[in-house]
Amino acid sequence: MPISQNESDSDGEPPPVWLWWLGGVLVIAVLALVGYGYVRGIFRAEADYTIANVPSTDDPRFALSMEGLADSADTTGRLIGFWHNVDDIYAARLTAIQSADHLIQYETYFMTPGRRADAFAEAITDRALAGIQVQLLLDHQGTSDMPAKYWRRLRNIGVEVQFFRQPSWRAPLDYNSRSHRKLLIIDGRKVLIGGAGISDFWDGVAFDHDTAPWADFELAYEGEVVSLLQGKFLQNWVYAGGELDLAKGIHRVQREGSVPLFITDDTSSLGESSIRLLMQLAMLSARRRLWIGSPYFVPDGNTIRALISAHEKGVDVRVLTMGSATDKRIVHLASRGLYGPLLRAGIKICEHQPSMLHAKFVLVDDDWVSTGSANFDPRSYFHNDELNISGIYPELAEKIERFFLDTVANSYCLTYADWQNRPHLEKVQGHLALLFKNLM
Repeated sequence: MPISQNESDSDGEPPPVWLWWLGGVLVIAVLALVGYGYVRGIFRAEADYTIANVPSTDDPRFALSMEGLADSADTTGRLIGFWHNVDDIYAARLTAIQSADHLIQYETYFMTPGRRADAFAEAITDRALAGIQVQLLLDHQGTSDMPAKYWRRLRNIGVEVQFFRQPSWRAPLDYNSRSHRKLLIIDGRKVLIGGAGISDFWDGVAFDHDTAPWADFELAYEGEVVSLLQGKFLQNWVYAGGELDLAKGIHRVQREGSVPLFITDDTSSLGESSIRLLMQLAMLSARRRLWIGSPYFVPDGNTIRALISAHEKGVDVRVLTMGSATDKRIVHLASRGLYGPLLRAGIKICEHQPSMLHAKFVLVDDDWVSTGSANFDPRSYFHNDELNISGIYPELAEKIERFFLDTVANSYCLTYADWQNRPHLEKVQGHLALLFKNLM
């Protein structure tokens, strides 16, 4: 039967031009996303290695392993403060700022507008107007929500403000590597270090899923450790373009009566990570207990094997991490996708329920503890500037143990059956998220 002209026109009508444009834009977007991931190394093969016969934390050889393998600096210090309530954390910082006689140095990753940022500005303004030198080192990405007028007002009263790794057309991909440290140094003699940024987020008000303040803590030290941390601050200060006068800033303090400590820091790298080796040495040194706290828990193959190896030796291995109350759902989905081998081996994984868990720590045996800014994830290992303080410190270990137990009491501890029976959509989302694991 002959085909009519109308039928022929209808059947052979090409798709509208806008549909071709839309398809082209989507293809370009996907290629750009894959290309970005490729150049950032999402397909980079993990180094496959094993570390055997790691000495216990009280063996002198462990300290040598820390210094050599994990590139850790040995120093001394004394714990003078520990706060685990959000209001107490911010109050301790403001009190420390108000106590400064001549110098305040502060480095942080995260800030957002709100009452916490306003209170910080008020305290800094008071000290600056009193003639105190103030140096603020802010990560450009993590503080990008802050309005320019906030910094302009501080600069107008003499506060020195520098931003870590601003965008540059000369090296645009460098912007992925951030400074994740949080340091408040007062007069070169006291340092506060922890996980909290300056943000109302920690009050548990930013997300609907939060029903309580975030779980986090802050520590304060004095002693030689402060001078070493001040050097770490000044290193990034110089790289950000700040002026450096060592005659004004560095203070030598006494060792007497102080506890031996180690400082481990990472600077952005591709395949080497002092922080990862610190974590793995800690895991493999455990003889009785290995308790880990990390909101962003995205372990690589070596870390998973180290955790399972510790458990098989009879070590009590527990992981405390964030649950569905998270500020980064994609990381939570990727993390859950990796639980299987750990849960099947018998390792306990507990997800905090009321709000975001943001504390980061490792507790080994009776009294070895590591705290700081580093998470168990590729971003902390290879992309961020991080900093942890570690050592045998019974007083601190007791406080971290109590924090762990109190937080686990408000957490849900999964079983392997729970993991297997999670919703199918979540499994698919987890697989997709893990494609970008090396960027998390």
